[in-house]
Amino acid sequence: MSAVRISAMAIVIASAGCGKDTATPTSATPILPTTILFSGTLQPRATRFYSYTLTTPGTVTAMLASLEQAGAPKPNALELGLGIPAGTGCAVESPSNTTTSLVPQIRIDAAIGTYCVRISDTDGLPAPMAFTIRVIHP
Repeated sequence: MSAVRISAMAIVIASAGCGKDTATPTSATPILPTTILFSGTLQPRATRFYSYTLTTPGTVTAMLASLEQAGAPKPNALELGLGIPAGTGCAVESPSNTTTSLVPQIRIDAAIGTYCVRISDTDGLPAPMAFTIRVIHP
């Protein structure tokens, strides 16, 4: 083998060993929160619940976003809770008596799984009322 050929092979081998890593470092993709609106009509002394599924663990918040009778906002307090579906109901650990708000009124840390939000009239509404619950989760 000639000296030129040996020198060329040495340069190729040396440059292959000194090459740059072309992999681009990645950063974690932020998980954007999901907002679910549950709306319905609550009868006096009744309870309603809605289920949802978490595919990512994290903090779940809920708020009673609106309560209306014939389109007019009402200040009545209702019981709101987050929990786990149980039979034909929703088992909640720490329900909260609350009025409407656009800030979270309940917050829990939850793993992947199926959960529920429950709304109840414990004081006796004067008539059926329309409501909207906002649940925000990862």
